Amino acid sequence: MEYNNEIERLTAAIEAAPDDLSLYAERGKMHFRAHDFGSALNDFNRVLRDDEQNEEIRQYVKMIHEILEFRYNDIYNP
Repeated sequence: MEYNNEIERLTAAIEAAPDDLSLYAERGKMHFRAHDFGSALNDFNRVLRDDEQNEEIRQYVKMIHEILEFRYNDIYNP
């Protein structure tokens, strides 16, 4: 998939500059677009650990939580 090359490039960049939060943010966005929400959440949480006020990343985290919590309550009875 097209995201894999970009994720690999960003991972290499992170290894070279592990304190660059923008790289984690960009890799998280790539994971998000690839529907790899767990990896995206890990990267976004890494950004928020050092930059709690990053509103864009907070919105991504909120979207992931909404996606993961979504249930079709009208289809089955748990």
